[in-house]
Amino acid sequence: MAILLGMSVVMTSCKKDEDDPKVAAKFVDVKVSADNATAAVSFSEAVYKMADKTGNLEAASFNVTLSGGTATLTGFTVTHTAGTSTATLNLDLGGVANGSEEIVVAPASATSIYNAAGAAMATTESKKAMLNELGIIGQWISAGANVAPLLINAGVDSIYANFKGDNTYLVESFTTDGSKTTLTGTFTQTKSGTGNIYTITTNQGSPTPLVSEGIFEVMSEGIVTMKYEIAQTDPILPGVTPPTVDGGFGSTSGGALGMINVQTYVRY
Repeated sequence: MAILLGMSVVMTSCKKDEDDPKVAAKFVDVKVSADNATAAVSFSEAVYKMADKTGNLEAASFNVTLSGGTATLTGFTVTHTAGTSTATLNLDLGGVANGSEEIVVAPASATSIYNAAGAAMATTESKKAMLNELGIIGQWISAGANVAPLLINAGVDSIYANFKGDNTYLVESFTTDGSKTTLTGTFTQTKSGTGNIYTITTNQGSPTPLVSEGIFEVMSEGIVTMKYEIAQTDPILPGVTPPTVDGGFGSTSGGALGMINVQTYVRY
């Protein structure tokens, strides 16, 4: 006789997701813009200021430090929309960055940054990035006695220059009667082995295509200033040659012009 043994199966129900441990968001990356003006912070998921999925992140949500190099972090603001996975830190820097400055971004506290599940980002989370050595990149103004005497003699009263991180530039010069000339184009810069002097080549596209070459040096003594000397090289101007690193400032046309072609700018 065959005997069948009954078998019983015990079933257990799975707990719902809300009973599982909450996993907080993490930093994915921090990228500093070419002009050091901003740092783009990306997260592994959408984030919020509050645990109830509300609130934009703000400066108080982050701990941001800068170490090394010569620039300092004087403050920052934050641009963020609740429920997005990116935030922008708008950096206020002092001094002149030399490219060895390290920025570290972390949550300000254990209750600063939340994901949609209400989990707070751990204070041990952080990401690092390096600032860029800017050279001429930035916005500059030259006015009054800072304008090169050669330009003052031509009636120029002030000059506003914006050398951008994408290697384009916009220069606006004004004469004493208020008329304005706008120059646009692209530029390349290379740091020389002599002090903090760079060489620069500008390729003007408007209003007239031309090429100019020269040198500049950025200095920081409370305020950031720049010595700048440049001369047109294409089309060639008879008797005009550009200043050189070896010749130093005042070396346009082999020094024939003295310092009258040297401009002083202040970064703003």
